[in-house]
Amino acid sequence: MKTELIIALLGMACIGSLAAFFVAWAKADEWKKTAADEHANYLAALNLHNAMAEAALKMDEEVDGKILTLTGWCDILKQERDAMQDRLSALLCPTSNHVWRDGICVKCGRMKDG
Repeated sequence: MKTELIIALLGMACIGSLAAFFVAWAKADEWKKTAADEHANYLAALNLHNAMAEAALKMDEEVDGKILTLTGWCDILKQERDAMQDRLSALLCPTSNHVWRDGICVKCGRMKDG
């Protein structure tokens, strides 16, 4: 009877340890799946961040190009304005007899240089 009791206790201990092993295995699988999901979410966020950074860089390049284009247009318009002012001055003040008041010619509107 004493031997049977010991065998029964050992059997229950083996069954308990086997059950604990399966529970630990299931928990490890759960952790592995959770880690894989978190890693996938991290990669998705990283890809989104990279895509946003690439879009921002492309926008910056477009804005820089437009700014350069705008500056070029401003230079062209300034040259045109200066040329028109020279023609107007030649018509209204042909002998360069400007009448200056506060640095601006009263007759043709030319600004005094310097």
